[in-house]
Amino acid sequence: MTTGKTPTTSTELLKQLNSSDPVQVKKILQKLEKVANINDLPGIIHVMSEATDQLILNEFATFLSNIRSKSAPAVIAGFLADPSCANIRTALTRSCWESQLDYSPYLNLFARLFITGDYMLSLEAFSVIENTCLERPVKKSVILEISLLIKNSLPDQPETKQRLTRELILVLEPFV
Repeated sequence: MTTGKTPTTSTELLKQLNSSDPVQVKKILQKLEKVANINDLPGIIHVMSEATDQLILNEFATFLSNIRSKSAPAVIAGFLADPSCANIRTALTRSCWESQLDYSPYLNLFARLFITGDYMLSLEAFSVIENTCLERPVKKSVILEISLLIKNSLPDQPETKQRLTRELILVLEPFV
């Protein structure tokens, strides 16, 4: 029996987050924006990883892109690298380039996601790499390393990704 009280703590809200209704998920995420902290992020991403509805994934990605904690990139990068989260990589990567957070320490990860991902994941990783290089100081050695990785992957890319790969190479050239 419930008391009818609206949940106010992040723990209570996380329990309700696993809904199949995008409107309900959006409402809970809006409440979490006010009460959650960085320690709640793994739980939120775990619930996200169980979502299959694209509208719900978009709500999570929007929520993640609004996070301003400087600790968030390390947490999100960990989930991006986790094979069990492969189904949400595109949405997670989208949240990275939409945020104002610094993902420069993880450019190698985004280069690998670009190379190995499908077209949509590659497009999102492209955006993270491009925005990071344009907006943040990145070591020349890191840019050179990811540029070489991407150039070397070109012959192995499917035809649909070869043009995108060439575009990313052009974006990186001025920084090498």
